[in-house]
Amino acid sequence: MTACFNRISIRWRCFAGLLWLAAVLLLAGCSGESGPVPVFSFPYPTDLRISGIVNLADVAIHQDLGGITPSLIDLRPFELSIQDQPGNTTSADLEGRFVLEPISIRDQVVIMCQHTKKKNLVLEWMAADSQGLYGEVRAEVSIKSTARSLIARCLRDRYGRRIKPDSLDAQHISTTVDAIADVLEKHPEKLAQYRLDQVPEVKTAYTAMAASLHQGESGVIPNSLVLLLYMAGDNSLATQIADNIEDIAAAGLPSGTQILIQADYPIDGVKRMMITDKKVVELASVGHLDSSSGAVLADFVAWGRRAFPARRYALFISSHSDAWKSAASLRNSLIVDDSAESVGNPIEIAAWLEGANTAFDGYYRALDLLVFDACSMGCIEIAWQFRKCADFTAFSQAFVPAQGLPYGKIVGAISAVGADKMAGQELGKLICNEYRSRYIDATVKTPATISLIKNAGFDVFMPRLIAYFTRIHAEIGLYGTVLGNLRDSLEFVNEEGAKKYVVQAFERAEYRDLKDFVSKARNAMPSIANTTDQLLAVFSQLIVVNHTSSWFFPQASGISITFPDKASYLSDYIGSSPSSYFFLDFCQATLWDEILTAIHTNSQ
Repeated sequence: MTACFNRISIRWRCFAGLLWLAAVLLLAGCSGESGPVPVFSFPYPTDLRISGIVNLADVAIHQDLGGITPSLIDLRPFELSIQDQPGNTTSADLEGRFVLEPISIRDQVVIMCQHTKKKNLVLEWMAADSQGLYGEVRAEVSIKSTARSLIARCLRDRYGRRIKPDSLDAQHISTTVDAIADVLEKHPEKLAQYRLDQVPEVKTAYTAMAASLHQGESGVIPNSLVLLLYMAGDNSLATQIADNIEDIAAAGLPSGTQILIQADYPIDGVKRMMITDKKVVELASVGHLDSSSGAVLADFVAWGRRAFPARRYALFISSHSDAWKSAASLRNSLIVDDSAESVGNPIEIAAWLEGANTAFDGYYRALDLLVFDACSMGCIEIAWQFRKCADFTAFSQAFVPAQGLPYGKIVGAISAVGADKMAGQELGKLICNEYRSRYIDATVKTPATISLIKNAGFDVFMPRLIAYFTRIHAEIGLYGTVLGNLRDSLEFVNEEGAKKYVVQAFERAEYRDLKDFVSKARNAMPSIANTTDQLLAVFSQLIVVNHTSSWFFPQASGISITFPDKASYLSDYIGSSPSSYFFLDFCQATLWDEILTAIHTNSQ
């Protein structure tokens, strides 16, 4: 006992001495030079770890949903997942507690909490912070968190505004909370028809509040412009696409802009990247996917819009193409994926892209600009098929050089002008001008065209074009031969055998300039001269920019139409395997396909 007491006494005296020494050093430090600052090794958070609880104590869940007053009996049927984080799911325990796997640091996160038996019962929780979400975060999933999440997501997806959901108080969420509670307590039958966020009364509540917050300029618009670059290079363009990405990075990130890239390569497969500080940052590498699939494109676009709220969006599609064609017998089409041995179908791709432009609440927000960095896309069939996808569309009637768009120059020009000035038309003009400088006005001339169309111009243009085709079809016996002869007429054939047609043709002779065709057919069809003139008068309302190599394509006006010769039509279009041409919206809206059939089956 004595020895033990002595050891304690000695320890106490030593400890007191250390305290005295520390006090002396502290006082000396105040009047003289201070010593080195102690460094404590606190680790910086490198991920985001979310845990929490599902709490429905403030709502009397209806018996049909498995509840009793005041809450659910058992919360284990709820499965929780993180939006845009595939595979990260967990289940709540009996009391609603859950822990999700760590995820990367980010500035927003949405948790979906779905009842495994009542699939349309989906609660939500959302957090957003421009300074970043990291470390340990506690989430309480409730009807109030669901209301906050629905309002914040609607504000983000419709208007490009980000708001902290927890900044929404009772005055903002009460109407939505009441609508949700009404479903869960009194009208569970509505969940047999609708997912909770689609129940009409719930949707009306949160969309109205989001609109009010937008009008009041609540929250922030984080980005003026987001460029979405879909670079499908699992083909012979892989090297050029890699070079283009390097040029983009070297140009740097314009202020107020995000540049997101999804590139596909023959060996590495699909990578999702972003540009920051003149560097390419890889966000994900998912291996081989079929980039010609509209679903893969739509996933990239929808993710980009959710993850990076913005005032404006522009989508670039870079790959091989041959206008609207998708059948193997008709060469390549929009997006070629060699590993998947697949070519894209523009009808499918346009439909998927429209889906990606549709927010979870059904609100449709078109892209500001759609750019085809691909050959021969500048035809009216493609323009009409993608008319709903964007306000403006830029494309080429001719082949696009393998190097593609001058991306570095385009990004540099955006920096010089300012992203806040880049509305769809202004950005489209900038792209067309940089393309012209690179290829058309270069010292070594390149056979190239590029044009920009305003899709709202179709409201005036298409009725005139439909009327024009209707008049031709009504007198097809007379005018069918006239049009067939006009298509085949040559100005000359040079020594190498190259043909120059009277109606402007391109590398694929079946693509003819639409305005040139209408103009040169006018005098041969005098009975419809007025209808022709009315159509010619509105081309300028559709085509807002047109640059062309005058040596190669002097009569190119900015948009083409498919007009194959008889042999091609009979073998490739209506042969044993009819082509997809007849399923295009353009053929459904006009009589052009019937005119083609009449020309090629009636003429001798």
